[in-house]
Amino acid sequence: MSEPVLIEMDERGRVSLGRLHPTPGPYLGVVEPDGTVVLRPATVMTVSQAKLLANPDLMADIDAFAADPDAGVRRGRPKRR
Repeated sequence: MSEPVLIEMDERGRVSLGRLHPTPGPYLGVVEPDGTVVLRPATVMTVSQAKLLANPDLMADIDAFAADPDAGVRRGRPKRR
């Protein structure tokens, strides 16, 4: 754990954490009953991404293709006559 640092809020109740935690990205914040604020790194995704990840058959197909792209089936435009 790091050394404690005194943090002051501005008149609007805001705190800058830039120097305290330089890792960018979204965080989930939780205020504990004793007033402790806990920030946990979070991953944000769209609903469509969540649906994609929840489909095990599709994910298996994607993983198989990523492992051996040459084995995939190429689907292009139909050839002109």
